[in-house]
Order: sequence, then C-alpha cells, then structure tokens
Amino acid sequence: MSCEFMVVSQFLRTGINKRFYITCSANVFIIALASYYCLVINIPFMQGAFTAITTLPAFSWLFLLSVPLLLLCLLIIFFSLLSSRWLLKPVSYILLLCSCAALYGTLNYGVVFDYSMIQNTFETDSQEAVSYLNPQFMLFFTLFALLPLLILIKTNVRFSPVTQELLSRSKLVLGCLALIAVIVLSFYADYAATGRNNQLLKKELIPFQYLSSGYKYLRDQWLVTKEPFKILDSTPTLITPAQTQVTVIVVGETARAANFAYQGYARDTNRYTRPFNVTYMNNVASCGTATAVSVPCMFSQQQHTNFSRSEADNQQNILDIAATAGVDVLWIDNNSGCKNVCNRITTLTPDDSLCTQQPCYDEALLAPLRRKLANLSQANTVIVLHMMGSHGPTYFQRYPDDFRLFTPTCDRSDIQNCTNEQLVNTYDNSIAYSDYVNSQVLQQLSELPNSIDKNFIYVSDHGESLGENGAYLHGFPYSFAPAEQTHVPLYIWVGKNNQRISQNCLRSLDSQPAYSHDILFHTLANFIGLKTSTYEAQLDLLNTCNTLNNKAVSNHE
Repeated sequence: MSCEFMVVSQFLRTGINKRFYITCSANVFIIALASYYCLVINIPFMQGAFTAITTLPAFSWLFLLSVPLLLLCLLIIFFSLLSSRWLLKPVSYILLLCSCAALYGTLNYGVVFDYSMIQNTFETDSQEAVSYLNPQFMLFFTLFALLPLLILIKTNVRFSPVTQELLSRSKLVLGCLALIAVIVLSFYADYAATGRNNQLLKKELIPFQYLSSGYKYLRDQWLVTKEPFKILDSTPTLITPAQTQVTVIVVGETARAANFAYQGYARDTNRYTRPFNVTYMNNVASCGTATAVSVPCMFSQQQHTNFSRSEADNQQNILDIAATAGVDVLWIDNNSGCKNVCNRITTLTPDDSLCTQQPCYDEALLAPLRRKLANLSQANTVIVLHMMGSHGPTYFQRYPDDFRLFTPTCDRSDIQNCTNEQLVNTYDNSIAYSDYVNSQVLQQLSELPNSIDKNFIYVSDHGESLGENGAYLHGFPYSFAPAEQTHVPLYIWVGKNNQRISQNCLRSLDSQPAYSHDILFHTLANFIGLKTSTYEAQLDLLNTCNTLNNKAVSNHE
C-alpha cells in the first residue's frame, strides 16, 4: 500500500508541476518578452509616437506601423544579448520590476528617466521613496509586474546545445537586423524628421533610457578617477571683518513661482512674510529640475550651461570659500541631505523631539536657528536652512492642520486621481506654510540687536508641475521641462541698520530682468561680505547695492 501511495503521490505532483509550467525555446521566450515590452511597457512611447506622426500634415500609415515593428526588433536584439542559460531569466526578472516602476512614473506623472532623474532616484531617502507608495501603485505593480513575473517564473526555457543555440540566436538577430535595415531605408527621412521634432520620445523608451542613464550615473560615481579637490580661492577675506553680521539662506523645496502672491498669484500665499517688505525677483530660472542637480548648482561657481555635478562635488563652493575666509557656516537640513554641498561645514538636522511627524514639518528648523542666533561665536555667521517645503507627491504632509487654509485638499499620494482644485489647494497650503516658517526666520533676525547686520535670502531649488498638460511633480529633462518646473521664487530682506546693503537700495532693484541660479554664488559673496577672486560683479544681483564690495574685489584681484 505504501509503495502504491508513493507512486500515486509522485504522479500527482508531477502532473501538477507540468500543469503550472510553460516550456518554450529561448527564442520564443525572447520574442514573447520583447512583445510585452513593445506593446505594454512602452505604451507611453507608442502613444507619443502615434500622436507625433498622426498630427503631421501628411503621414504614411506604413511609417506609423513600422514604429512598433522597429521597436520590437530592437527589443529582440537587446534580450538576445542577455540570453545565456544562467543570465536570461534572472535579468528578465529585475528588468521587469524596474521597467514597470518606470512605466508607472511615466504614465501617472509624465516623468522620464534621464540622467538627472536617475541621479535624483539614487539620492532619494527612504521616507521620500515610501511617499510614492499608494493603493493604485500596488494594484498597477501587481497587474503589470508581479503577474507577468509569475508567468516568467513558471516558464521553463529550453536551451539547445551551445552551437545550436548560437546558430538559432544568430538567425533571429540577423533577421531583426535585416528588417531594421529595410525599415530605415524605407522611412529614414520620416524617422529623422520625427525624431528631430520630438526629442522627448527617445527618452520614453523602456528599458533603454533608464539603463543608459543608470550606466552613466554609476560610471560618474564609481568608475571615473576623481581629480584632486580643486581650490578656487585659497585666500578669501572679509570686507568688514570687525562688523558682526548674520546671513540666513533658506533653500526652498519644490516651490514654483506661479503660486506665489508676490508673482501676481490670485491667492495670498505670502501673507506671513508680506509685513517684512521683502524684495521679490519676478523672473528667476532654476539650474535644474531636481534637488540633486539644483542645490549643488546653486552654490557652485559653475553655471547652468556648463554645470557638472561631479566637478561641483570636487571643488570649493561659496560656503567653502566663506568658511576659508573665517565665516562660521552652519547647514541645518530638514530635507534629504545637502547633496554634498555641506560636506566640509558643520551640519545639523532637527531634533526628533521637535517633530510631531516624520518627515518633520519645517518649523523644526526654527529651534536650532534660535539657538545659533543666541550663541554667535564669530563676527560673521552664515546659516543655511534646507526646507522640506512643498515636496510631492504628499503635499498634505508638508503642513500642520492649522495651515489647511484652502479646501478641499488632496490627502493622498496618487495625486493624479485628485481633482485639480484639490491638488492646487493642497500645494498652496504647503506654499503658505513655508511662507509662515520664513516669516518666523525673519522675526528671529529682526529681534537681533541693531549692531548686527542681518541678511536673508529665500530661493527654491526648482518648481513643480500640477497636472498641466498631463505633467506632475518635477525632474523633467531641462530642455523639455515646462516653466512650472524651472520658474522659481527668490526674495531678499536686510535689516534696517545694515552697514553695507540698505533697504532703500533693495527696494530700488529692478525685479523684471531674467535671472537664474547662476547669480546666487556671486550674490552670496556680496551678501556675506567676501573679498574673493571668484566673484563676478555682472552676476551679482546686489552689485548696484554695494560699491564697497566691487572696490574690494578689484583690489583683491
């Protein structure tokens, strides 16, 4: 009986295993995988290509139909290169999960995974990453990643002997190359024109774009030999070393100028700082569309057109130069880090006891600021406050309930499923709350003795899309980014008894000219009161407000 039972049990197990497994050749597996990527994972690309082609005054249906065929051939060749016995399935698992996440980001937020987005992804902390998880994402990931992944796991790929497998794969690849050649020869002019006029399309190709960008990022981080740290100015000095001075730099997060009352926005999102009569600049462009690029660029001597993060990380920034000149520099961070800007200066984060939630509300920055202002150890002090600001998609977590000024709100992370009214209300609440925090910073500065020169500057690292033309969040390639992601707020305030920069001069500044983050390095040099060979007067927003600085720099050089 026991022997018969064992035979029956073995038969049942074998039958069940066979029933739930699919067996196919490696070529069939590759073609099926490529087809899924072509028809499902690359839906954003196919939609974009279809729109670009069908809106032409005259287009060929054969050209339109050739696009998915060309993409399928490219994907078959790509997966063929990974088709060794021990590599094909493990790599296909990893790529499927990553590609599905990229598809979700592109479909729901309109983002593309170019170099800056990959950099931003790698430098995102766990709290920020978790904020993107929501029921819609989990359902999407289950349908388009986990279920296909289960099918892949349950598929037995049958490999022939090595020589036969190489011959079979060669035929498949050569067939695809021949088809690509026919398509390119037949429609070269159409592809060239469409690609030239729709450069964003190629950035939507999954997995090619994120793999290419990921390789470049990892290459720059780990495979490139770093040059010795570059000293831009080894002998900077202070213009008025005996004058006690405090400069507070507030780095805003994801604040777009369009939603600032100072910019002409209908809502009074700047009600708290208005009594301080700050000087607002109407036309300021960010250096990048993501924190990982913009924050290092803001403090770097490099300009947007030639900015290199790797170079910026490996040379003095304006805070380093200030510290070398004898300034007491402190960075207080309530965001995901300073992106290497504060590596060589004192850095603090808010005490958890000041936080009613994680991540902390930006009010947590006020206590360490107050402690520092009460214990100034050097004549010249610079304090940088790095806000959480309006970082999405969980805008509703950026302000306390007392600042729920505009309702109804979007209290969820899948913001694309909120109404535009809910989304804008929530974002505006975060802007108003940041304005309140800035007003408290200004109040603390105002309470310092009249003998201390007091300076304040607020500037956001980048803007944000709130559903305009289907785009959400930020991080778009700069050349394609909408103005909502690059037009940022900047405003300045000084104490009424300042020795070098007067309130009257600030009020006389023309707020209309086009500025950018490029001015910040040199404006801060003036603001802080540095004599440095790195200073360029034409890039100083406050140049006309301080002739003393120009003379000092001229003498220094």
